Amino acid sequence: MSKSLSYNRHGFTLILLSICLMVIVFLGITLSTVLNSNYVKKVVNSETNVTLIKNYTNQRLGRLVNSYSISTNLSAVNLTNSDIKKIINTSVDEVYSDDSQLTIGSAILATISTKLKSEAKSYGLDIDPEIDSVIKSNEGLMNQIVNNDMGPIERVLVRIQTIKKLIKITMVAAAGIFILLALRLRIKVQSSMLFFHHLGTVGICTSILLAILLGCTYYPLQDLIVNNVDYNVRDVLYNILNGIFLSYISIIFMVFILSLIDWGSTMKYKY
Repeated sequence: MSKSLSYNRHGFTLILLSICLMVIVFLGITLSTVLNSNYVKKVVNSETNVTLIKNYTNQRLGRLVNSYSISTNLSAVNLTNSDIKKIINTSVDEVYSDDSQLTIGSAILATISTKLKSEAKSYGLDIDPEIDSVIKSNEGLMNQIVNNDMGPIERVLVRIQTIKKLIKITMVAAAGIFILLALRLRIKVQSSMLFFHHLGTVGICTSILLAILLGCTYYPLQDLIVNNVDYNVRDVLYNILNGIFLSYISIIFMVFILSLIDWGSTMKYKY
């Protein structure tokens, strides 16, 4: 079969295969990174992010607790890296739950409450009821502060479980179509080597499509963060965004290299 006939007769099939593979790979990476709470915890818990979140949280807390003489002299109002990591894990679990309203502020104040009570006892103070009262009275305000800073991100993540189900259904459908098209192509070309050469072409096209899709996704998300998120949280989200997109780039590069090797090693069979 000539090169012209080989590509022209199956060009449409190769395009459809590339689109299906792009959907499978892109959604697969999304499912294992952006929509995977354990992966997100790992990215958010980097030392840089923890430090940024700690500074941001302590700054916000200072405005709340300094007006209360009962806690003014207690260093427990300042969160440590360990406290921040605990809050991060709790918060990520909350974001990935079915509840559409963030109450991360309550998690922060609950940690503060435990630390305050512990330190108060070390000073011989029995002020647990007073601390509970202070914490309770500020839960709404703290949650509002968090919602103001992270509201736009929260709206993107709302109904995340539904999104995950839709992604899985789409991936299964795309995989089914891909398999059917691949079987059809194999029957049509009547040559295993030519078939693998075409798959190499599909992989290269898929890598290019993924790179374009990645660029089209990254910059709108970047603009969303810049225009809607408080500057302290913005740095954290930048780090998370860049960390996750590095995973996309790594997979795209791997698909491209493997496809290029396959395409090159079977090139002599294209005629």
